[in-house]
Amino acid sequence: MNRTEGQGEKRLPFTEEQMRQIYDTNIIDFARQNGFEIEKSDRATVHVKNSGGLFLFRHGRGFYSFTEEKGGNIVEFAMHYLGMGKKEAMEYILGSRAYEQNSAVIRTDAKTQRGKMKLPPRDTDDHRVFAYLTKTRKIDPEIVQVMMKQGKIYQARQEVNGQVRKNCAFVGFDGQGIARYCALRGTSAQSSFRQDVENSDKTYGFLMEGTGSRVYEFEAPIDAMSHATLYKLKGLDWSKDYRISEGCLSDKALKRFLTEHPHVKEIVFCYDNDIDGKLADGTPHNHGQIRARQASEYFSAQGYRVCIQTPVQKDFNRMLTVLYEQAEQQKYVQEQGDRGYGQEM
Repeated sequence: MNRTEGQGEKRLPFTEEQMRQIYDTNIIDFARQNGFEIEKSDRATVHVKNSGGLFLFRHGRGFYSFTEEKGGNIVEFAMHYLGMGKKEAMEYILGSRAYEQNSAVIRTDAKTQRGKMKLPPRDTDDHRVFAYLTKTRKIDPEIVQVMMKQGKIYQARQEVNGQVRKNCAFVGFDGQGIARYCALRGTSAQSSFRQDVENSDKTYGFLMEGTGSRVYEFEAPIDAMSHATLYKLKGLDWSKDYRISEGCLSDKALKRFLTEHPHVKEIVFCYDNDIDGKLADGTPHNHGQIRARQASEYFSAQGYRVCIQTPVQKDFNRMLTVLYEQAEQQKYVQEQGDRGYGQEM
């Protein structure tokens, strides 16, 4: 007999035993299998590395995000962080279930030497990624095309448990043009899927080349390209300055970059503005701006000219999308005015 999820909803195609297996799957094991890095936290939870405030319960049956102030079970985790529908998420969990252990914290002494990073297969075209970046994220098409021509962005195609995944791949190269880092991101506004490819080296960030002596540092590639787009909209030369993305709250990629680009003397820190951020105990904590202040103090002591550029919204992509939303709203109001709506009779 199949179980239903409530009155008025369609009956899900799972047996009672399958439903039990789905909801009994350990969420920590499941997260690790899907590329999330787990680190120790407290007696009740483990922390998802580089996630801000995402915690998984040690009993393996749920999660809570202090950053987004929401939580749930393993199905809701797959839906939100892997960008799946409910039925798809349940099928995926059922197919990838592998363990039943109660704890999956990575021990420091168990880590092995990093192997060679292998880029995910490239899809036959980049249409979905291009549309996502230019239409949904509002990034300038020229900027996206430049990054694609340099091989730093492409549409990855992977088959996981019999299902095809098409994601946006952001690539970081070393000085010899060898790919050392790759971050995958979902290609829809609803998707929260984020995953670094196995054996990625975060000291090689996603880099937008420049010619000057200034570098802007960001948490994510999309914010770096959004920042460049905002500069282009102001009529400025977006290609003059370097822009580098860490893929997290770190400065590892920046340190390597500065070593390899000694002519760069000025750093602008462009971390997120996490005004709603919180620590595990609920204490307010603006993760991005606190990190920006720490980094600026450190690099200033190293002799660099430093500056912090704080986005008005949460990040620079949100600034960009809000700008377009406001423009669309103004256009709508203007069109209504041209048609005579709202005028006195």
